[in-house]
Amino acid sequence: MTGTKFILLSLLLTASVLLCGQQITFWFAGGDPSLDLPIVREHVRAFEEDTGIRVNLVVVPWAEDPHTKIQVAIMSGRAPDLVKLGTPFEHVLARFGVLEPLDGLVSEEVLAEFTPALIEAARYSPAAPADMTGKIVSVPYFVDTRAILYRKDIFEERGVPEPMGWTWDDFVKYSKMLTFDRTGNGRIDVHGFGTAANYLSQSVIFAWQAGGQLLDGLDYPGFTDPAFVEGMQFYYDLFHEHNVVQPGAVNVQLWDVRRMVAEGRVAMYIDAGDSARELYNVIGDKLGVGLMPAHPETGAYWSYFGADSFVIPSQARNKEAAAKLLEWMVDADRMTDYCRASGFLPSRVDAAADPYFANDPIRSVYLKQMEESKAWIAHPEASFITRVLRIEIQNALERGTPIGEALEKAQKEVEAQLRQRGYIQ
Repeated sequence: MTGTKFILLSLLLTASVLLCGQQITFWFAGGDPSLDLPIVREHVRAFEEDTGIRVNLVVVPWAEDPHTKIQVAIMSGRAPDLVKLGTPFEHVLARFGVLEPLDGLVSEEVLAEFTPALIEAARYSPAAPADMTGKIVSVPYFVDTRAILYRKDIFEERGVPEPMGWTWDDFVKYSKMLTFDRTGNGRIDVHGFGTAANYLSQSVIFAWQAGGQLLDGLDYPGFTDPAFVEGMQFYYDLFHEHNVVQPGAVNVQLWDVRRMVAEGRVAMYIDAGDSARELYNVIGDKLGVGLMPAHPETGAYWSYFGADSFVIPSQARNKEAAAKLLEWMVDADRMTDYCRASGFLPSRVDAAADPYFANDPIRSVYLKQMEESKAWIAHPEASFITRVLRIEIQNALERGTPIGEALEKAQKEVEAQLRQRGYIQ
């Protein structure tokens, strides 16, 4: 063999080894060893066999605070190549310029298959940093929204129609009909509406329906805006004027409310699809799912959605390989497999059209509710904002003090924090 041929052959072999010997690190936040993680591992193994790219899969349970771990990894210069995290945390990372824009890395053909609202929620909107504005910073893996879960048998007993196409007035009217003394002992045995004020999303959805927002486009809180106050007043009145909410709702956990629904002590409440699955395992076909009630003027029936999405850190050493794995994981068939195992909803339109989701009486309603659902605020101070507002609302509900005063107090406290941190003037 001549020297030239030997060199060419060596170069070809070296390139082949480099291509097949690529390795990427994939951090997967959350997951259940008995449900979805076996599917994830199977899909990763298939990717390795198909591409020759080795994947170091690292599962980080939610109990270990994966969002903090990813921040620490980025700060120390040891970011993984691909991360699955909970939204809207990716927008917080994007604000600090540590995520790679996915425009161009992920093909337009793939992005076109996703629910438009989810892709828009994945697009970075703040004006700073300017090079991130308008860019897609994540691709959603799955989604879950909140809808009304109710007891069909109690609704039938009280002559109440299913919660589809209700207005706020209907919601109040039927909640009152569903609040009653079944045993005749002079005490209310069943409450029409179960809720948990410990979860701010339970109340803010009504503010959204009225046209309010947590933060405006300039990062100013909107708690004292008339539309926001109207929505929060509606929620407050369910406790103090209409008396349809179960005792202890100010500090209770949502799984406690779910238990009360299972026991027949609450007729309906608002929760996610995974809770619907758990409740169905207990009460079976007695469970019904309906849409959120619509504001009488805006017609909006907004709910809150959460998703888990894929991001590629700007520090990633193998961005192209990471993008290949991302596209592999969100393939329509693999996404369907994952969502069937995990109980969540697909984020792709074609995957959601699978009969398993589209023809199911529970999942299909959640897919319909997704058409009018919003993500939580994407801001570095989101935890502080949420905590302050939640505490003030809980205090007002517990003490019976005016909700407007609570919102004014929360507005001032959040404004002061945002001003001190330099987010507003």
